[in-house]
Amino acid sequence: MKKISKKSGKTWLFFCVASVLAVFFVACGSEPAGTVELTLLCGGGIRPPIDGSGMEGEEGVIARFQNAHPDIRVETNYGASNLLLGQLKLTGSGDLFFPGDDFYIEEARREGMVIETRKVALFVPVIMVASGNPHGIESVSDLADPDLRLAVAEKRAAAIGRITPEIFEKNGVSFENLDNIDFTGVTAPEIAQAVELGHVDATIVWRPVAVQYPRNSEIVDIEPEKNVVSPLVIAVLETSDNREAALKFAEFISGEESRAVFERYGYEPAD
Repeated sequence: MKKISKKSGKTWLFFCVASVLAVFFVACGSEPAGTVELTLLCGGGIRPPIDGSGMEGEEGVIARFQNAHPDIRVETNYGASNLLLGQLKLTGSGDLFFPGDDFYIEEARREGMVIETRKVALFVPVIMVASGNPHGIESVSDLADPDLRLAVAEKRAAAIGRITPEIFEKNGVSFENLDNIDFTGVTAPEIAQAVELGHVDATIVWRPVAVQYPRNSEIVDIEPEKNVVSPLVIAVLETSDNREAALKFAEFISGEESRAVFERYGYEPAD
């Protein structure tokens, strides 16, 4: 058997250690040095244009932003708007807040959490019904039919849940007296899925959410004067450790390229 010299042994050991360290750094250090990480607290109903889901070939806002700013990485926490606000108050951490209604931005502002805001788009509610509209629903008042199975969002959790009672009141219907609510969801996608899957007959939900479920449902518009439109506003938070990068994202998402993405997903222009 050939004897290995001390020099050769040391060379072999050095090679092994170097190889292990190389694998370690590739696995654990994939981000370029100096990368800034942002945390975006985002309403669940706004997810499709943010991550590009639900539309073949569409690149979401975050991917577009990171292409333009490879030194900034955006991590997103999706959820019901009020729950995200509660999380923000509880943890005191986050860089950007993008709820489904500017009501929650104003709540955060009153808590001293908001530095700057940018308007992005408008969220317009519609009536979502089963394909073929078997119940002949033409207006919000038709949703009070006791034979109809209605889905609503929790008003203390989701933006659409907060404004749904207002929409009913504008259409002469007492939300508190409805006795046909068959399902209550936490987010806008939950109540839209309930219609799509046939668990309920109708709901009031954002148009951009409703259009994501075309297979077994369709949309009935609400008269503009009897509707409640919600502005979508993004806020740079006082809790951000990377305010300059956070402001760059706020400027990007409210800019021309991002607005075009939102419009392709069915959102109304902010102005």
